[in-house]
Amino acid sequence: MKMFRVAGTIVLVTFLLASAKSAPRYVYGPEEESRAGADPAAISHQIDALTMRLDDLERDLFPTDLVGWTVFQRRMDGSVDFYRRWGDYANGFGDPSGEFWLGLREISRMMKLGKYELRVDMQDFDGNWRYAYYHNFYVGGEDDSFPLTTSGYKGNAGNDLQKSNVMFSTQERDHDQIPQHDCAESFKGAWWYGYNHCHDSNLNGRYLGGSHSTFADGVNWKNFRGYHYSLKYTEMKMRLKP
Repeated sequence: MKMFRVAGTIVLVTFLLASAKSAPRYVYGPEEESRAGADPAAISHQIDALTMRLDDLERDLFPTDLVGWTVFQRRMDGSVDFYRRWGDYANGFGDPSGEFWLGLREISRMMKLGKYELRVDMQDFDGNWRYAYYHNFYVGGEDDSFPLTTSGYKGNAGNDLQKSNVMFSTQERDHDQIPQHDCAESFKGAWWYGYNHCHDSNLNGRYLGGSHSTFADGVNWKNFRGYHYSLKYTEMKMRLKP
C-alpha cells in the first residue's frame, strides 16, 4: 500500500494481487497489459515495477510527513518572528501546526539515529512551487555551533543550500567567517551563513510578503525568485535514508 499527496489531496493507492482464477481484469505495465489467466508471477513483477515508479514520484515530487519526513522549519504567514537569538534557535519555537522551528539541539540529536536526507519545499505568491532535495544532510553538535553539511542536490529550485561544515549564526553569535561582517544582523535572519559571501538562501529571514526593496533580508532563495523577493511558504524536512 502506498500513500502520497498531490496538490494537498491525499490519494491512497492500493494494489491488490488477486488469484489467477479471479474474474477478468487488466493489469497495465509500462508497455504491455496482462489479461485474466496470465502467470501470477508476471503480474506481480509488473506491480513491483509500478510500485518502484511510484516510489520515485513520492521521493521526487510528493514527500510528506506521511512517509517518514520530520518537518523542522515552516514559514507560511508571517505570524511568528524568526529574527531571534541563539537560545531560541537551539531550543525551538513556534507551533508545529503553523510557523515554527524545531530546534537545533533536537535536529542534531536526531543525527545519531542514522544518515539523513533533506527536502526543502517553497512557494511564491503567484502559486509557483519549487523544491530542493539533498541526498546527504548532517547537522553537528552545539559545541561546534551546529555546522551544516549537505550534498547530492537535485530539484528545480536551484542549489542554494550546498554547505560543507558551515556553522549556524544568529544576531548575537556571528559564525559566518566573513571578517568585519555579521551576516545574521545584516540580513535579519539566523542561518548557516557562508564563508565567501553571506548566503544564497535565507529561509529564516524577515517575512516581507513578496517583492521588497531591501537586499537579501527576506525569506529568500536566490535561484528561485532572487534576493528581492520574500517567499510565501517554505518547509524544511528531513528523513532517515532507506
